[in-house]
Amino acid sequence: MGVIAISHTHQPFLFEAIEKSDFDRLKGNCRCEERIALHQVYASRLSINPTLNRQLVSFQANKETPYYRWFKYKEAYSARLVKSLLHFAPYPQNETIKILDPFAGVGTTLTVAAEEGYQAIGIEIMPIGVAAMKSRIMANSADLKSFRFYLNQLESLSLSTTPCNGYRFPHLRITQQAFSQKTESALSSFVKFLKTIKNDRIRYLFWFACLSILEDVSYTRKDGQYLRWDSRSGRRLKSNFYKGEIPDFKDAILWKLRQISEDITLQKPNIRVDQINVIEGSCLSELIKLPEESIHLVVTSPPYCNRYDYTRTYALELAFMNYDEDSVKKLRQTMLSCTVENKDKKEQIIQQYSGQDRENFFRTVEKNFNHQKALHEILAILQDAKKNKELNNNNIPNLVENYFFEMNVVIHELARVLKPGGRVFMVNDNVQYLGEEIPVDLILSDLASMAGFHVDHIWILPKGKGNSSQQMGIHGRNELRKCIYVWSKP
Repeated sequence: MGVIAISHTHQPFLFEAIEKSDFDRLKGNCRCEERIALHQVYASRLSINPTLNRQLVSFQANKETPYYRWFKYKEAYSARLVKSLLHFAPYPQNETIKILDPFAGVGTTLTVAAEEGYQAIGIEIMPIGVAAMKSRIMANSADLKSFRFYLNQLESLSLSTTPCNGYRFPHLRITQQAFSQKTESALSSFVKFLKTIKNDRIRYLFWFACLSILEDVSYTRKDGQYLRWDSRSGRRLKSNFYKGEIPDFKDAILWKLRQISEDITLQKPNIRVDQINVIEGSCLSELIKLPEESIHLVVTSPPYCNRYDYTRTYALELAFMNYDEDSVKKLRQTMLSCTVENKDKKEQIIQQYSGQDRENFFRTVEKNFNHQKALHEILAILQDAKKNKELNNNNIPNLVENYFFEMNVVIHELARVLKPGGRVFMVNDNVQYLGEEIPVDLILSDLASMAGFHVDHIWILPKGKGNSSQQMGIHGRNELRKCIYVWSKP
């Protein structure tokens, strides 16, 4: 499948529908002059792309894809989408093509790019994502005979139903009572079994299989910004949520390991370790280290401006990876601001650029941020709402401001590291607060234009997403755009 822009014969009708829908909504609000003006600037770049759907730009299309189906990372996009975007972009002849993903997630861009024969560079701060990338690379050279030997060993092993081996799941406060006592004991026995696996790669894959089933065997379910708790957990809860049958730990781990074994048996990915460079850390501190004009293509999806806290959603996995309360808090504050708990990073970013004698670059970044009028129109509305006690969290204005400030820094860095003629493909969603739609697609594209990019397309998925049930009850249902931005460097 190739991702293509819509034919010119259909564009006028689609543009007319898009503009009428959006203008009708905006005109009902007397405080949206700057958003209307911004929409008029980029209306000709907005186009519904019929080849896109929600499966492609989410984890859903990976559910049956070997290697990518092992770990359910709901924030990921599909391997099929990456492959189509890689084929869409033109590349110069006789050059080693370098693909960058500054928000690498579970590494879908990196491993697909490597399989296609390109050099891939990824920056990722969430250790769960790094672990998923590492598992795929480990599997590439795993000894299948050894894998099956230990799988057979585990099948014949009776996992204890009583606490043993001195291992206790290293719970965080948020994960207490996530497992039954039987599951906790089986986990303990499995960790003891891991120590008997002599092959480092095989042991890592078995460990990763356990990481991948924690949600399945727990009383929790990932649900938006939080973990949703089953009423059987024994926690004090406001609802009687029932997640359905919770599998036995041994059944779940064997099922996952057989899935991994099946994928390795069918086909090993054509990935050389030297084709992938995974940089663990924040793109806010790591992008500035990349050489100027060294990247041919960027394919990425940043966190959305939607209050999702990945450190809470993936709390079970972080606990299993021995992250304690302090390290989780530090991780949350280091990530790109996308939650109401994130603190302002401006001073930290200023010091970073001063330390590299790049104050002029930063001043340009800051000036462009201050000139984005539609964003500041929204921030003024949110600040007024805060004063009038209309927000359900008073940190929302700070979240929105910090998100766009930090994304503006990232965009200017991408403009710096991209080669002339290079492209950026970015997956993102629009958001809404207090009934006010924030056109993330238009604001980020305008900041990209200020950074020197040409905004080629803003591809819209035929079906958008609804606002939250809470906002829907107060402000009605507004369908928000889900998009892929296409920017090129002249």
